This record gives sequence, C-alpha cells and structure tokens, in this order.
Amino acid sequence: MNTNDNLNENLQRLGRKVAMSVFGIGVGLLLAELFIDRYGEIKIEDVLFFPAVFSFLVSIFIVVIAIGVRQVLMRGEDYYKDGGDNDAE
Repeated sequence: MNTNDNLNENLQRLGRKVAMSVFGIGVGLLLAELFIDRYGEIKIEDVLFFPAVFSFLVSIFIVVIAIGVRQVLMRGEDYYKDGGDNDAE
C-alpha cells in the first residue's frame, strides 16, 4: 500500500510541475506578444493577442463539430449483441 501511495504522490507532483510549466510558457508567450512586432498578411493578424484568441475559438469549434459528428456516427449500445443474422451458423 505504501508503494501505491508513493506513486500517487509522485504523479501528483509531476502533474503540478507540468501544469506550471505549461502555464509559464503561456504567460511567456503572451508577454512576448507585447514586445515582438508581427507582420501579418491581412490586417486582422496585427491585432493584439489575435493568435491566442483565434486558436482558442478554433479549438472550441473543433470540439463542437466533434460532438455533432459523434451524434451522427454513434451506434446504439446493443449494436454488437447477438440478435441479428449470424453468418457463422
């Protein structure tokens, strides 16, 4: 039991380190946005924080589309249960 507790503690510590690293990289990129000049091909690309906002909105769009596709393609829970024609007989 002690080994399992130690493993959980190590995983939680690792998770905190990874989360703080990702957060730090995000903050660093947002701060860099304030000091680095970007030259976009269209005018809207020059708006402050445009890449971050655009990426966030696109990720939300992808999730919403995936939910819709799942509803269309999902099969019933009893799809694979033996109740239809069986070619093995």
